[in-house]
Amino acid sequence: MNEFSSIYDLYASLRRTGGRGVLATVVRTSGSTYRRAGARMLVTSDGRSAGLISGGCLENDLRERSADVMESGKPRLVTYDSTSPDDLLWGLGLGCTGTAHVLLERVSGTEACRTLEFIEECRRLHSAGAIGLPYDFAGATGDTSGSRVFVSEGISLKGGGTDDALARALARACTGALSAQKSSQLTVNLPEGKAEAFIEYIPPPVSLFVFGAGPDAAPLVRMAKEMGWHVTVVDGRASYLTRESFPSADELVLSHPGESRDAVAVPRGAATVIMTHNFDNDVALARTLIASAASYIGLLGPRAKADLLMGRLAEEGIIPTEDEIARFHSPVGLDVGAETPEEIALAIVAEIQATLHDRPGTPLRHREGPIHR
Repeated sequence: MNEFSSIYDLYASLRRTGGRGVLATVVRTSGSTYRRAGARMLVTSDGRSAGLISGGCLENDLRERSADVMESGKPRLVTYDSTSPDDLLWGLGLGCTGTAHVLLERVSGTEACRTLEFIEECRRLHSAGAIGLPYDFAGATGDTSGSRVFVSEGISLKGGGTDDALARALARACTGALSAQKSSQLTVNLPEGKAEAFIEYIPPPVSLFVFGAGPDAAPLVRMAKEMGWHVTVVDGRASYLTRESFPSADELVLSHPGESRDAVAVPRGAATVIMTHNFDNDVALARTLIASAASYIGLLGPRAKADLLMGRLAEEGIIPTEDEIARFHSPVGLDVGAETPEEIALAIVAEIQATLHDRPGTPLRHREGPIHR
C-alpha cells in the first residue's frame, strides 16, 4: 500500500465512523526540505495517522497544532523556517535549511474531504488531475471554503463559481498544470487584496504490465504495488496466473504472447517487463510492445539474449527506430548487484522509476544542484 492509499483508507474509516481528523498539506516550500509541496498527512482525534510531511521532525508538532483546528474547524497555515536561528528554539532542529508552509484543515464536510475524494477518483479512473488550492489571502490565513477548484481529464470542473475571479484564475492554472504535467504556485490579485494558491498536478498512477507469471514475477508485482502502481500480470498459463500467486495484482490477463496485441491494451506511457523465460514468447511480445505507446520496455535476461532478439526481429524486417531502442531496456534494471528475485525486482522498479522521471539512476551524491526539481 502506498502513502496516499493509507491516507485515503484512514479517511474512509473516519467517514464510516463519524470520527474527526485534520489533513495537513504542504502547500509551499523553499530551499531544502524533506518533502515538497503536495505531501500530506492525516491525523485523527484518537491518535491515528497516515502519511508523512517530513522525516518525523514536524509530525509531533503538527499533531499538537491539529487539536485546535479539529476543535474550531478553521483552517490554519503553519510555517516552519529551518533557516532561522529560531529553529533550535522550537526544539525541532530540522537541519534542512529550508522553509515549509503547511495548511491544516479539519476533515468533515470540508474542502479537505473533496480533495481526498478527487485524488482517489483520479486514481480510480487512471486520469491526471489538478487542484487549485488557495491557502493564504492578502498575506494572512483565509477561509478557503468553497474556493477550491478541481480539474481532471474526462471530469468536468468542480468547485468554485465560474463567475468568481479567483475560481477562473485557478481553473486556468489547473488546465495549464494538466498540460505541463507539473505543479506550480500562483498569485491572484483580487479587489480586496491577493490570494496565494498551490496548483497541484495529480499524475495518474503508473501502469505496469508484467508479461510472465513465473515465481520471480511475484516480488516485482508486490514491490510495484507498494509504489502505488496499477499492475497487470499477463500469461497464457492458467495454472501460473492465479490470485494465490499474485494477490495484490490489479488485473490478471490470460493471454498467449501471440495474442497479446488484441487481448492487452497497453496505454500510452505504461511500463512493461517481459519475463516469460521463453525466447519465442519474448520475441512475440517484443514485436508487439515496440510498436506500442509504452514508455518503458524491459527484457529479463543477458545482453546476448537481447542481441539475438533484435536479430530475429531484423530477419522479419522489423528495424526499431532510435526512439524505440531508447525505450527498450535489456538487461533490465539498474546495476545494484542484484541476484535474488527480490533484488532483481528492486533493480527493475528503480530503473522504471528513474526512466519515467527522466533521471539517470545514479547516486544522489553525484548529482549537481538540488535533489528536487
